[in-house]
Amino acid sequence: MAYIIADPCVGTCLTACVEVCPVACIHGSVANDVAGAEAKESGFDPSAYMLSIDPAECIDCGAC
Repeated sequence: MAYIIADPCVGTCLTACVEVCPVACIHGSVANDVAGAEAKESGFDPSAYMLSIDPAECIDCGAC
């Protein structure tokens, strides 16, 4: 079973999981200048910064 990105990570735009993934299966568009505080501001569109885990690439290691 592959992992999914869910609460509390949705809408935070933090990329720690991307950095620790041993098979680089976490993909998406993330602006480097966006951090957790900006994601909580009014008018922020999280759909522009969504990450996803490719289940075909995920090895279920639990690092994320």
